[in-house]
Amino acid sequence: MAALWRQVSIALATFAAVSNASAASGAPVPEKPKLHLAAAGVGFPYLPFVIADSRGYFKQAGLDVEIGVFSGGAKALQAMMGGSADIVAGAYSNTITMAAKGQKLVSFVTLASCPGWVFGATRASHAKVKTYADLKGMRIGVSSPGSSFHMGVNYLLSKSGVKPSDVSIIGVGSSAGAIAAARSGQIDALMSNDPVATVLQDSGDLFPLAVMRDPAGTRATLGGDYPEAAIYTSKDFLVKYPNTVQAVTNAILEAERWMAHATPEQVAAAVPPQYALAEKDVFARAYANMQSCISRDGLMTDAAAHTVHDVLTAFDPEIGKASIDLKATYDNHFVENADKR
Repeated sequence: MAALWRQVSIALATFAAVSNASAASGAPVPEKPKLHLAAAGVGFPYLPFVIADSRGYFKQAGLDVEIGVFSGGAKALQAMMGGSADIVAGAYSNTITMAAKGQKLVSFVTLASCPGWVFGATRASHAKVKTYADLKGMRIGVSSPGSSFHMGVNYLLSKSGVKPSDVSIIGVGSSAGAIAAARSGQIDALMSNDPVATVLQDSGDLFPLAVMRDPAGTRATLGGDYPEAAIYTSKDFLVKYPNTVQAVTNAILEAERWMAHATPEQVAAAVPPQYALAEKDVFARAYANMQSCISRDGLMTDAAAHTVHDVLTAFDPEIGKASIDLKATYDNHFVENADKR
């Protein structure tokens, strides 16, 4: 009986702590305070969730978030579809590709309004690679096959008439594995983001063919704004746990607002060592290279969603043929509600 009362007391204390945190912020109590977040990586487009965790914004919103970092968006998506994760910090494009398969996924807060991608030749092959067409027959590293990095590669190659079957795609992750693969000569080219891209450029191991570290570079390369990173979940989860989704949104927006005014050095200092991927000075310099990609308001625009759809369609005709309601792949009202608090 005493053990039972201890369990009841612990449960009540936990509930009270969550309730007090939510009450203090004026937000409803999350229906599911303990969450599992699957992250496609810890590249800079995903930094808002890292900051939300390290600076305590998730806890302030009444959430206990367990983060699992995967080697690419495809694997993070698999984790959620398999039931081991509730939400994903990954590519918005996954909501569209899954919609083409009849799966209803919804992005509810944008992390990055441009991809921050750097696509280039590695030291082993840069003398032979001057254009996308030169990559025919070569090995190209991406975070994981089927990821947004992979889709971006296919789109860029298609502009030069190179088909997906003309190259070998190799999954190398998006952090230390990508750096090792580029330096060891395992790949001829790499699609990466920061800080990996800055680390490799600084050491002379990556020679860019395309740089999408800011809105202007993204529009020039992809034809419009391209929201690479977002927090998304299933439509069922969104409907069942709206207060929880609102709490996640509130925490992410707090992180984005803080990042908008923080210096690169302050951001670097706020990132835990397991997520840093580089020394603090290198990290700060890399972040300065692409910080304009980080969303400041968490919103998705209809035009940006169409750009992502157009990029996907360029190399996957099935997506173009599918009947997809793009407005159903994102929901801005949680961001809009956060602004009313």
